[in-house]
Amino acid sequence: MIGPTETTSTRYLAWDFPFHPATIVLVMVGCASLMLWTLYRERHVLGSGTTSLFVVLRVLGIATVLWMLLAPTSVVEESTSTKRAIAFVTDVSASMSTLDPKGSSDELRWKTAQSDAISGYGEAVALSDRAEAAIGIAYRELEAAVQSLQQHGSQELVTAHVGLASDSVSRSRDHLASIRQTVDQLGIQDSESESVQGLVNRLLRLVDSPEFESLQDLAETLERGSTPTELGWRESLPDLMDRSATAQRVFQELSSRLVTLGDQTESRRTDEWKMFAGQPRGERVAAMLRQAGLSSLVELQEKADIKWTTFDGVVQDLTGADETVQYLKELSDREDLVNRTDLSVALKHIERMQQTQPVAAAFVLTDVAHNSDKDQSPLEIAAQLNDTPVYVIPIGNPSRLRDVDLVAVSAPSVAMRNDDVVIEAQLEAYQCLGETCLVQLLRDGEAVDFRNVTIDSDAASRRVRFDQRVADVGLASFQIAIAPLDGEMTTDNNFDEIEINVTRSDIKVLLADELPRWEYRYLAQLFRRDSKIELDELLFRPRLIATGRRESTGSFPITVDDWDQYDVVILGDLSPDRFSAASQESLIQYVRTRGGTVILIAGRRAMPAAYQEHPLAEVIPVRPVDQLESSSGYAFRVTQLGESHVALMIGETEKSTKESWDFVNRFSPLNRVSEWRDPLPAARSLIAAVPKNSVDGADAAEGRHSTFLCWQPVGRGRLVYLSGPETYRLRFLRGDRLHYRFWGQLMRWAIASDLASGNQLVRIRSSKTLYQTKDSVDVEVILFDSEGAPIVADTVDQSALHLSISSPDEQRIVPLARDDERPGFYRAEVNSIPPGVYQAQPAGTLVEALMAGTDIEPEGNPEEVVATFTVQADLPAELVDTRVNRVLATQISELTGGQVLPPTAVSEILELTNLDPVVTHRVQRQPLWLRWRYLWLVFGCLQTEWIVRKWRGLS
Repeated sequence: MIGPTETTSTRYLAWDFPFHPATIVLVMVGCASLMLWTLYRERHVLGSGTTSLFVVLRVLGIATVLWMLLAPTSVVEESTSTKRAIAFVTDVSASMSTLDPKGSSDELRWKTAQSDAISGYGEAVALSDRAEAAIGIAYRELEAAVQSLQQHGSQELVTAHVGLASDSVSRSRDHLASIRQTVDQLGIQDSESESVQGLVNRLLRLVDSPEFESLQDLAETLERGSTPTELGWRESLPDLMDRSATAQRVFQELSSRLVTLGDQTESRRTDEWKMFAGQPRGERVAAMLRQAGLSSLVELQEKADIKWTTFDGVVQDLTGADETVQYLKELSDREDLVNRTDLSVALKHIERMQQTQPVAAAFVLTDVAHNSDKDQSPLEIAAQLNDTPVYVIPIGNPSRLRDVDLVAVSAPSVAMRNDDVVIEAQLEAYQCLGETCLVQLLRDGEAVDFRNVTIDSDAASRRVRFDQRVADVGLASFQIAIAPLDGEMTTDNNFDEIEINVTRSDIKVLLADELPRWEYRYLAQLFRRDSKIELDELLFRPRLIATGRRESTGSFPITVDDWDQYDVVILGDLSPDRFSAASQESLIQYVRTRGGTVILIAGRRAMPAAYQEHPLAEVIPVRPVDQLESSSGYAFRVTQLGESHVALMIGETEKSTKESWDFVNRFSPLNRVSEWRDPLPAARSLIAAVPKNSVDGADAAEGRHSTFLCWQPVGRGRLVYLSGPETYRLRFLRGDRLHYRFWGQLMRWAIASDLASGNQLVRIRSSKTLYQTKDSVDVEVILFDSEGAPIVADTVDQSALHLSISSPDEQRIVPLARDDERPGFYRAEVNSIPPGVYQAQPAGTLVEALMAGTDIEPEGNPEEVVATFTVQADLPAELVDTRVNRVLATQISELTGGQVLPPTAVSEILELTNLDPVVTHRVQRQPLWLRWRYLWLVFGCLQTEWIVRKWRGLS
């Protein structure tokens, strides 16, 4: 294969003498004559032999001196000529097999670009598009000339930019004259005639203006190497840029009007129009490239290299136009198309091509639907392509195809029996104006409610709310289904499923504190009013108050069974004197083995600082912070984990929850928090306490080490920690609603099943029951001994403990790793799992040893300890959203100095692109006289004559 660079070399001898050659010759002849005359006078004394020797020595020396004075130089001139390249980079991802609806994807232009003989409206549109592209290049060249002048660039560079701008305006003026003639021939007689004629006349006034005529004179003056006589010609260039931009916008409006009229006219030719409208995107591009290869590119192949490349998620170089056209024609029949459009790899390929050969222009034919998840964006790469203009030729429908998409479904993941829960569905409808969608709520596959949603625009977003009462304890499974509409692009996105963990309807709570702080008072009032909560109180000062089960003893429970009478235990700022070591130890055992929940509310006097030498310190999930207290106070900040946590669901929907916490952040600061608020590694922080006036990003690190609400697992149960008695301040906002909902959700989450299955020795759970294919599946196995203490294995190999994951189509073994932060927990993360329904079961010698000799049966399944989850197939964004992204196309072209082009304007860009090869000259000069041997030769001749004279005894 012949490379793009050709090199020619020329070698010759040059004379770099410093004086006139006649002067040098006369001097040397005079010197030679003088020396020969002196020898002639001494011939009788020297003898003939010696005289002849001295003549030879003197002639040789004089000749050497003459050689050195003439300064001979060997010159090698090397000329390197590198052909420029034109790149056609074509999208071949799955979306290029899309068949766009009739009238939605610029059919007239693509049909015109495929024909070698155009007339009528197609000709008028093509001429207008070419004129718009030409005036766009004029704008770009004028902008480059202004920048060169500001940066004191060379006169040659400014002349080149101004000359190309003048040529572009001239071509635009010629196209405008042809447009005017074509419009007159068409004889437009409808309501658009005045608009078309008015736009043409306006363009004539713009393009034929004296300002653009002066640009031509300026270009000619600069081309001759003269200095323009007009004062202020540099200041006139920005004004010409403004006129060029205005003309480009008017040309764009004219093209749009002509396309509208052309579509109306061409659509009457039903058979031909239907045949063209049935072409997928790939076939349209193939026909356009085939026509370009037969016409515009034939003459250019002698001057420039034509590069052909296709891309989807990766790039592939092809040999020529024929192979590219054939590949595009076969897109609709291929089953291995990649569901990804990665514009970054296409632009990166152009950048690499530029490093080996100058690229005069790159044409990227794509729907610009960049959906790659790589870090580097197309705009970052485009910003590095300043020397290579990228012309994006978008193809496709600017609007989404006809579809109803169930975008999201939200509902509380935990509820109590007989709660009224809100299930909210968000749907988006495209190209469904005036139609009605039937949205159904199903429970276990049977419809329980429905809504009729009327679509009032071509791109509508609607939220649909269902109110349901959950009456049975356990997992309640609901489905949202949208009845398919005729002609939908896909119905795979019309369905979604959610699960709600329904707990029992009563909660037994023990609320204890040393003093009746505001937190204690409001919680007591809140729980007394709630019919679903059975409250026992224990208050020690100023007088003892004990109710319910605590009334008889006036103290804390001593045994695990006594603690097990409660679902949730809330402990305030209690002195260790009130809370015996035996009660603390049994409380920890109750949490660890019975799955209880304890909520600690920090105080100034005792909790938790006073318990560091007591048993309760074992489960306290925080330590003191190092930084000083904030003088401005503190504010709530929901962490990333807390945003999706059910305990913080203080609104009826996810959206209203986020709005409510934002409201709290602004209007309910924290007066004081405990210094004990740095969470341990095993703790999960849901709400951070950050300085009141901090911004979201500035105090991110401090927020991680300053928690207001966190929790950590303790065996089968959990311990929740609040770093201050401050939640009562939620009552100051919107009445009692936020305070009630916060503690209501916290209580529901506290008693909810953790969705783990198994028995008292081995339990298993997955983080979710429904995953997408891109998600990683997290599975946890928890091991306990017969007394409920976690089992921590020193080493865990695959034979001792592993996870068996199975489905009807797949079976795999996954090793389990010990979680060092949570004793007894073993975790596995499974990636790249195909869609399906799976069962995960712990196995290995460690599990077998635990289960051997016990009569404990798994809960809900007497045969296995398993977790079941479903992996849903992801709908590829490449096929769900096939819109052309003209905004991204414009950004890429502007960053590189290109344009967003219709297919009819490609030939115009090729005509105005400089395709002359890049020529570089290199001259290498090597002096032949500047060598020591010549000097030694002269001295040698003189020394030889002197030696002979001395030897002969001559003067």
